[in-house]
Amino acid sequence: MKDGTHSNLRPSTSTRRSSSLSATLPRAPIPAPGRLRAPPVLLTMQRRKMRRDWSSLPDDVITVISTKTTTYSMYVHLRAVCTAWRRALPPHPRHLPPQIPWLLLPQNPPQSSSRVGRDDSRISFYDLSQSKTYRFELPFLRGKRIYGSSYGWLVLKHDYSVWLLNPITRRIIDLPPINKVPNGSSSLPRSEHPHQHCTQKVMLTCSPSERDCIVVACSAATTPNWELVFCRIGDTQWTGLKQRVLRKRLLDFTVHNNSVYTVNNNKEVSVYNLQTLATWTYPTPIKYCPARNQINLVVDGESDGPLVINSPEYLGYGKKDKFHVYKYIGNEWCRVMDIGKRMLFLTRDNCTILQFEEENGNKLYYEGESTGDLLTSTNDSYHIGIGRVNLKTNSNVTLETSPLAVCRDAIGSSSWFTPSLHLFSRSHNI
Repeated sequence: MKDGTHSNLRPSTSTRRSSSLSATLPRAPIPAPGRLRAPPVLLTMQRRKMRRDWSSLPDDVITVISTKTTTYSMYVHLRAVCTAWRRALPPHPRHLPPQIPWLLLPQNPPQSSSRVGRDDSRISFYDLSQSKTYRFELPFLRGKRIYGSSYGWLVLKHDYSVWLLNPITRRIIDLPPINKVPNGSSSLPRSEHPHQHCTQKVMLTCSPSERDCIVVACSAATTPNWELVFCRIGDTQWTGLKQRVLRKRLLDFTVHNNSVYTVNNNKEVSVYNLQTLATWTYPTPIKYCPARNQINLVVDGESDGPLVINSPEYLGYGKKDKFHVYKYIGNEWCRVMDIGKRMLFLTRDNCTILQFEEENGNKLYYEGESTGDLLTSTNDSYHIGIGRVNLKTNSNVTLETSPLAVCRDAIGSSSWFTPSLHLFSRSHNI
């Protein structure tokens, strides 16, 4: 080759300089293919593309996922993932085993109380099966009082106004004012104490989502009027069912198949038909009940009558007093020591019966103030204690206390609560 051509193939001065520099500098190691990393901006874009849209899962896949849940609280959280999951899953799962209901703890006193930091808009439930406490912040509760629960709905009252509230779905149902009852109760005087003429207890015949739901209330007014009233959802006033009778004070009532069963302080049990308003009283009163004990009624789905629970008047955590259950057999009330596969859940104001497996049946759960424990009980607060009784052997077992302390001046009392996820069409959000 010619010299001119050869010279054209020589590297330029800049090229020679760069090559000499690269020879003197150490070379960076070439990263392995697995170690290559994209810039942070590119990684963020990739992650966004790879993020799964859980709301677009098919309904059958969501159903399969729901079958993996074992407790009602897990199922509630699963339905709370998004609107699509809530729409795909039914309010009440059928695959779950029977669940022990939650214990509704008494409300804190209003903010106007002398003690600072208390708010009556917060309620707490204790899940005995999981040993967990669930707290709900519901501003609508402020200034109102809870009178128990029925079919997953809390009964609220302020002055004469009454509502049903589902704390899980935050839906509310308006009920007629408790003083609007034909033939006698509309002239109740207003009191400076809003709870003087109040409702002691309210029960539903079925879930509000069903067409034939009836609300039954026991009025605690001290003036002569109706002691037991009822209404249907959408009514503008209550209908009188049982008038107050002198020296026959109503102790408790329960509902079953459009009938109301009552028991008074004379140990007499009566039945009121909500359709015909007919009344029938059992021929013989309940015997064997000491005057100091309290009496509760509960529906007995396996027979035509209720079960009568005779329990100590002052339930205490770990008390060894006996619990007796009575059933009407033949022409008298007889004590029974076997209720089959069912369990009773008792508080001072209400009683619930649920069907369980055979090996877990024939037991009674009760709540009471924890006593004798200086670490959990003080002058200002106490803990709710939960015990269990085997009805056959009457053996009393202390289970545990709720971890949340309850104020001494708390409003209302404890109540067993079964969560419900039904969205009633004639309810509204709060």
